[in-house]
Amino acid sequence: MPLAPGKVLVNPDWVDASTLPDFFQGWDILTAPRPVPPEQEEIKLISSWANMNVLMLDEKRVIVERRQQPMIAALKDWGFEPVPCPFENYYPFLGSFHCATLDIRRKGELQSYG
Repeated sequence: MPLAPGKVLVNPDWVDASTLPDFFQGWDILTAPRPVPPEQEEIKLISSWANMNVLMLDEKRVIVERRQQPMIAALKDWGFEPVPCPFENYYPFLGSFHCATLDIRRKGELQSYG
């Protein structure tokens, strides 16, 4: 998942970073840390990797589930400014921040990360 110009987040269980398309050559490949299991009973309809389902506000600020401390720490290490927010109660609706805000309108200049 592209997060910012030149930075892509990958799931280590699903993606072999060495096989990413040529488009991502020269990008920082950020490997997501293992997710913290949800407090509520896990719902098998969504991925256990909901920790990767973040919402970028701009090139630095990123909204992330507050219990996902490994992801928050990794994002900080990668130069982002995580904004922790409780959102596990949305999981039964089959997703997290990105899924819940897919139709959002944003202001600003259209940019290509390529």
